[in-house]
Amino acid sequence: MPRKVQNPPEFVTTDKCIAMDLKKVDTDSLNRMLLDRIQELERKGLVDHNFRQCYALKEISGLTFLLDLILVFLDDVHTVVKAMAKTLTQPVVNYDEMYSHHIKLKGSSSCFGACRIKDACSKIRHAIESNSKDGCLQVLNVIHNEYKSLHEQFDGVIKIERELVSRGTRQAS
Repeated sequence: MPRKVQNPPEFVTTDKCIAMDLKKVDTDSLNRMLLDRIQELERKGLVDHNFRQCYALKEISGLTFLLDLILVFLDDVHTVVKAMAKTLTQPVVNYDEMYSHHIKLKGSSSCFGACRIKDACSKIRHAIESNSKDGCLQVLNVIHNEYKSLHEQFDGVIKIERELVSRGTRQAS
């Protein structure tokens, strides 16, 4: 009896990808799913060409490079946003400290390709330069929401990457 050839799964929403049993998906299809996911993130404007370059570095930097990079980036953003929020709860806001946090966040988001977070960092810089606590709080809320959105979208990428790493496979060309 001839084997039925399965078409690769189409790009699925984050929830479906997370619920999907990726162990049943062949490696080539997983790589296509990962590329589709990255293209979707680009179309949504969540990441830019810099993230694509990070993905390309996976081939020369090791199998876990992209996965490690994503996890460290998300953790760093979480830590900096928390530090900014703490700074803004002080009776007298230390705007130099806020500026330092802003530089860390803008630099990492720019290199990583998280363009919406990077753009929000430009807005918070203006609030910092204006010594506007309310302005900082408003933009920090935007940054936090962008972080949550990006994190949710990366959950599927992380799941696919973990499966690829567990198989010890390299990216498709």
